Amino acid sequence: MIIKSVHIDKFRALNNVDFELGSKLTAIVGHNGTMKTTILGVLGQTFSISPGHPLYGESSIDGYKYRSQFAEKFKLSEKDVPGTHKWRLNLYPGIYKRDYFEAHSIYRDKNDPIPRFWSTEGKGSGTGYPQIPVYYLSLKRVSPIGEEEGFEYIDQLTSEEQLFLSLEYKDIMSEVSDNITVETIHSDKKYTASIHSPEYDALAISAGQDNLGKILISILSFKRLMDKYPDDYKGGILLIDEIESTFHSLAQTRLIKKLYKYAGMYKIQFIFTTHSPSIIKATFFDNYNTNEAKLVYLKKEGKSVVTKNVTSIDDVISELSGSVKGISQSETRISVFTEDDVAQSFVKSLLNGGYKKQLLFNPCSIGAESYLELLRVKLKPISESILILDGDKNKDNVLRKIKQYKGKYVLFLPGEVCPEEMFYKFLYSLDETDPFWDMELGKYDKKKCFANYPTLIDRGASSQQYKNWFKEQSRFWGRGNSKLYNYWKIVNNNEYNNFLADFVGIYNQLATKLDLPLIDEI
Repeated sequence: MIIKSVHIDKFRALNNVDFELGSKLTAIVGHNGTMKTTILGVLGQTFSISPGHPLYGESSIDGYKYRSQFAEKFKLSEKDVPGTHKWRLNLYPGIYKRDYFEAHSIYRDKNDPIPRFWSTEGKGSGTGYPQIPVYYLSLKRVSPIGEEEGFEYIDQLTSEEQLFLSLEYKDIMSEVSDNITVETIHSDKKYTASIHSPEYDALAISAGQDNLGKILISILSFKRLMDKYPDDYKGGILLIDEIESTFHSLAQTRLIKKLYKYAGMYKIQFIFTTHSPSIIKATFFDNYNTNEAKLVYLKKEGKSVVTKNVTSIDDVISELSGSVKGISQSETRISVFTEDDVAQSFVKSLLNGGYKKQLLFNPCSIGAESYLELLRVKLKPISESILILDGDKNKDNVLRKIKQYKGKYVLFLPGEVCPEEMFYKFLYSLDETDPFWDMELGKYDKKKCFANYPTLIDRGASSQQYKNWFKEQSRFWGRGNSKLYNYWKIVNNNEYNNFLADFVGIYNQLATKLDLPLIDEI
């Protein structure tokens, strides 16, 4: 796309370092202190839009001038001696007058010890930076727009752009609502797209929603350049520091797969830093094009930072997690706790029997209050397991306790009542001729289903009465109540998919903590 490969002759702890970039995506990976952000600075510093170029004066939707400055990423100091920085970018054809650009540090003037960066060819005509728009986006130090001051709403997006933001947001964040509101907001410190359901104010979005808005706004900005300057726009570079920040694992995976599409559609070369196994695995999914995606692994060796050849993504993840390659990992499974056997059988059906090797369903059956007490005292294994409570527990008082006790891996079954009551009302709502019932003489029909419990809804029955009905009828629904559960999933597809998305997100959060393989979808 724009940059083929990089040679850093010297730049702080980087000495004689070489690495290739993917034409679409490049992940820069390494532990803290391995100069990942510095490399973003080196790459971004090398491009500009100068007076006389058709794109000069253009800015992004949020006011960015398409020139990445070192001050955005780190401070140069008196220890950065002019002459101790030099690097070379090897470029694709048509980007620059030559197939490379080489830069080094020089003195600004006699009274300023802080260096500036320039072409090694000097300051003559035609020696300036390659004319490519660059956008630098840091996601690692974030606060939601609602915490900013001096904000205002700005109507700056076309209806087509608003539709793009809405659809991409729903895909990446697993949002199933048909009513998505898109608003652009400017504060003293940031500009973002607030993409949210109408039940919430634009200022109530989370940091993750805020970050996704920033990324999508930057992509739309490159699209605007491509549409406005079809002959002069050669492509752009989007640099993202800590791309995984504030996104749950499933959203990380879906975002990366979207970036592949954006790269091709809008001629954007994405270069990002990350520690996330989800990001790494998504970037290098099965049968990916090795020219389109590259991984640069940085590692400290003494006082220097070096790049390491990567032959296996699993090796990288082992290195990041501190585990030792060649030592077999025990077949650890994540435990799942539910309130009773019915809830457990329903969860197993919702998961379609998938990931049996990754999950261990615990036979413990206690109420939500008891589980919450175990969370409060941080008793293992509850605190490091997935806890699935009945839908009737999804209320403010329970949510407050979960937050207070720092329960990170808790989710709720579909519905607003206990499962038995939910299924009673579900079957009760079906017409007598619904395909669920067997209309043959003497077979299982709606009348037989409710013969002994015809008025539970009218009488405001207790949960125990619904449980009694469920126990009586379960023998008609097949092994593991499969007939009932499968039909419920067909009729309530949105609720079903929402639960799956929530489960995958929470599973991957816990799997990341326990250094276990992640899952994409069920």
